[in-house]
Amino acid sequence: MGGITRFALTNSRVTIVFTLLVAIMGVLIYLDYPRREDPSITIREAIVTARFAGMAPTRVEDLITRPIEEAVREIPEVDEIRSDSRTGVSIIHVGVRDEVTDLEAVWRALRDAMSDVAAELPDGVDGPYVNDDVGLTAVASIALWADGFSLSELNNVAEDLRADLYTLEGVRSVELFGVQDERIFIEMSNARLAEYGVSPGVIVDALRTQNIILPGGVVDASGVNVVIEPSGDFESVDDIADVMFTIPTTGDVARVSDIADVRRTFVDPPERPVFFNGEPAIVLAVSILDGVNSVEFGRRLTRQVEIAENALPIGYVLEFATFQPELVEAAVAGAVNNLYQTLAIVLVVVMVFLGVRTGLIVGAIVPLSMLLAIIVMRLLDIELQRVSIAAMIIALG
Repeated sequence: MGGITRFALTNSRVTIVFTLLVAIMGVLIYLDYPRREDPSITIREAIVTARFAGMAPTRVEDLITRPIEEAVREIPEVDEIRSDSRTGVSIIHVGVRDEVTDLEAVWRALRDAMSDVAAELPDGVDGPYVNDDVGLTAVASIALWADGFSLSELNNVAEDLRADLYTLEGVRSVELFGVQDERIFIEMSNARLAEYGVSPGVIVDALRTQNIILPGGVVDASGVNVVIEPSGDFESVDDIADVMFTIPTTGDVARVSDIADVRRTFVDPPERPVFFNGEPAIVLAVSILDGVNSVEFGRRLTRQVEIAENALPIGYVLEFATFQPELVEAAVAGAVNNLYQTLAIVLVVVMVFLGVRTGLIVGAIVPLSMLLAIIVMRLLDIELQRVSIAAMIIALG
């Protein structure tokens, strides 16, 4: 008789308590176990982008891409660098060695390196920016569209909804797709310019002189610090239209609205627009943290979306464009069903060869072992997905 068997028979009460604890803890952990469709994969790559509108690819390569590559090569954990220089944009893919486990430290070092190299790049370069969420996938995407509302109003509602979604426990990020940038367009008529005898540069200089956003300093008035904030910065389209300028030929004063039409609208043509069921829309892509039960999170997300839609004015519509928790639940349910079938087959085989009584005693160890495996898997942060369930099925064999 083995030592473990002797100990279990000698201390029967300890054995019974241990068995009950494993059974109860295993069932409780299984009910709230993090579920995914497939195991998470660590992406050892980040993308660095820098932009300079209109710059030729050869100059982008010489002035932007190469300095960034030299800075990246100084990071010892970097294994591979692939770059792509296009008109107005530089894209660098940075790969990390397989033996590196602390990727966050590498991405911090990469960001620090990009902050240092930014001073060496030509004036006017936008970036460089580091994106280390290359492999991040959305657990759900929510389409927001409206009938009878402007795209600007749609943007404001999307931002508010994004802030509400961040209050859900387990949310990692909420990205917006389809949001268009707004611009102030000043359309000048050649006929009006000729009538007033001014050039477009006069109006541009007047606007540039007026729109000042600089600190005014602090005045110490008898021990009281008074912050001085200079006025003149534009807060509305009307402020731009009311800017006064001097006509060089006559010395008279005129407004910008006398010569130009000032309006605020979106970039035309739109950049990467999004349509849902043929309607212009904004899509909110929700990603969750590792270890979060996506099925349970999907239920909470659905309730949050229903509450948000009921609070919106009539005309706004929120619909799920994609909803992964349903796929996860179906995939895990199918794998668990296979696991139950395998368990039943094992029990039948054991009872056939050992007899009903002995088979039931020996077969009872199988579900108990599975519950103990679930407890150990949870301690090791192994999620319940098709691969881990398949491993349990193989172990049963």
